[in-house]
Amino acid sequence: MSRTRRSEGPLTPVLRAYRQARGRAEDRAWAEEVVLTLVREEVSPQPVLEELRDALPLVRETGEGPAELYGPAPEWAAGRLADRAERGMATVDSTPDARWRDVPVLGSVVACLVSLLMMLVWLLRDGWSVEVTWGLLLLPLLAGTGVVAALATWESVLTRRPVGIAAAAGLGVAAAVVAGLAWLLLGTRDAVLATTSTFSLALLAVGYALLAGLLERVLPQAGPRGAPSDDEAWQRELAGTLRLRLDLSEARVTEIVREARAHAARSGAGLREEFGTPASYAARFGRDRVARARRAAWGWTALVPVVVLLAVDRLVSGGGADLVSWVWVLFAVAVCWSVVAAWRHVRRERGRPQTA
Repeated sequence: MSRTRRSEGPLTPVLRAYRQARGRAEDRAWAEEVVLTLVREEVSPQPVLEELRDALPLVRETGEGPAELYGPAPEWAAGRLADRAERGMATVDSTPDARWRDVPVLGSVVACLVSLLMMLVWLLRDGWSVEVTWGLLLLPLLAGTGVVAALATWESVLTRRPVGIAAAAGLGVAAAVVAGLAWLLLGTRDAVLATTSTFSLALLAVGYALLAGLLERVLPQAGPRGAPSDDEAWQRELAGTLRLRLDLSEARVTEIVREARAHAARSGAGLREEFGTPASYAARFGRDRVARARRAAWGWTALVPVVVLLAVDRLVSGGGADLVSWVWVLFAVAVCWSVVAAWRHVRRERGRPQTA
């Protein structure tokens, strides 16, 4: 099998099949809109693939387009999602998105982007030359891997412990990364290796991109998660799925797990025999959209004092006239605008009917 085939996503073949079924691009566009709708609902790839595969044969048999057969893609996708929930079919999985295996890979990708951003900042601030230190060379990698490691810590702990503990663990990793970045910036600034063109940071970005590609090839892929071995493991996985994927409060998570345990005890069956996988049982419950929106809003809000202080400090130290200072001001304004938009989103979500 070719390298291109191996690099395709799981949904690419079925999207291509929609394009080939009648030879019309609008059929693939319909399928892509279904994917986008379900991705926005955070449905995992396998259920999306199953729904699109199930709908494709009728398109081939009748010669009619999916829009004529099934209606607009968003409405059809929402209907299929509701039907899966009623039948207790999994729409999410219990595996965190940020796996430890991906930390160095994604961290190197982020390091590539950070290197390019640093090049732009240095061009605006210092002009055409830059003093290269070990701190400057390693800062993008520490920043990239640190961000991904903090996310991986948050999700990994969240599958086993309440939100507060997961947040504390993720913030602890983030704090350690910030301390490391501060040391790289301040502790190595006098150990100049060379003075070179600022555009050499583009070469640093290329190096990190190549490192990401190498790590993706050599690091073993994570295997599928095994089924829970007993009722206790089943309960832990269900609780983790409810926290990670549905953003339910700890009180609601405890209530759902307790009800499942009580029902299984009355029937005399094990939890897996009674309810199937934890992910399929979790599909019976709606996502707490208000909680998710509120957490995002608080996250943006927490950035405001940091960004404003940095902008004010830059204005004062730069005399208020340099371009970098005004870039910081615009960034602070953008963050404040995002805070307003995030809290408006919370209000909209409160007005939406919440599923049970």
